[in-house]
Amino acid sequence: MRILVCLMVVAGLFFQSPVARSEEYPSRPVTLVVGFPPGGGPDILARQLAAALNKQLHATFIVENRVGAIGTMGANSVVQAAPDGYTLLFGVASNLVIGPAVLRNPLYNPVKSFTPVVEIARGPYVLLVSSKLPAQSVAELVDYAKQNPGKLNFGSVGPGSPHHYAGELFKKAANIDIVHVAYKGGGPAYNAFLAGEIQVLFDSMPGPSAALQAGTIRALAVTGAKRLNVMPNVPTMAEAGYPKVDISFMFGVVAPQNTPRPIIEKLNAAITDALKEPAMREALARQSVEASPGTPEAFGALIASEYKRWNEIVELTGFRPD
Repeated sequence: MRILVCLMVVAGLFFQSPVARSEEYPSRPVTLVVGFPPGGGPDILARQLAAALNKQLHATFIVENRVGAIGTMGANSVVQAAPDGYTLLFGVASNLVIGPAVLRNPLYNPVKSFTPVVEIARGPYVLLVSSKLPAQSVAELVDYAKQNPGKLNFGSVGPGSPHHYAGELFKKAANIDIVHVAYKGGGPAYNAFLAGEIQVLFDSMPGPSAALQAGTIRALAVTGAKRLNVMPNVPTMAEAGYPKVDISFMFGVVAPQNTPRPIIEKLNAAITDALKEPAMREALARQSVEASPGTPEAFGALIASEYKRWNEIVELTGFRPD
């Protein structure tokens, strides 16, 4: 009888519900996947978040870089992971919505393949021009481009990137002819811009800050819904007359589909608290963005709406990378 009771206790522990097991979460290291190389904006923020969560949850959060296909290779590895909360994705727009919408053979559906945890932040791109151009505003840039069709180049970090699509949307909305030049990454594109190989670039802050202060480049507009705090005098594209040129980047954490709700709620609360820490706020400020946490449902709704919008952007521009 005593042996039977022991066996029943062991069986009860083994077959306990996901809810019960999630109360002990995390009991081992958690991998936070970043789909981009070390040293970039997503990697820096993910490592800062991991350090904060180490303290918040008294556990070990490890950042792992799994690079390829504008971040979708890393995202797909999370899709295929066990839904136990021990493999998470520090996602960005490129692998949360853009890649699945623009690639001809996407590896996953972001709405169906993930369980949203929490949004971290979002922000706009900045329309930059060389100070050698006479344009002091978006209207003047459009006039100049129309007077010099095909003579202006705009750069991007690669075909199918948000920087590229921002330029394509701008071309279509303004009915101008400017030539796209793709580079292999943000660094080469920005260096080419400073060198004068391209005259127009959509980029995110804070990279252009020094050149803006030096006056070698000029900011004409931002692509988001509101002006940036760091450049309050620069209008939005909507204020400049081009509301359809509305592209933002975002950061957020998602888990594999069917991750237990108690784990999601625990992570959401911990990350929300982590975003209040001074070090995390400073890390976000260096990216010129502010924390924007909310519920898992709110983040899921954002992913769904942005995924729908990016499918529409592909149809509108008529471009899909090979």
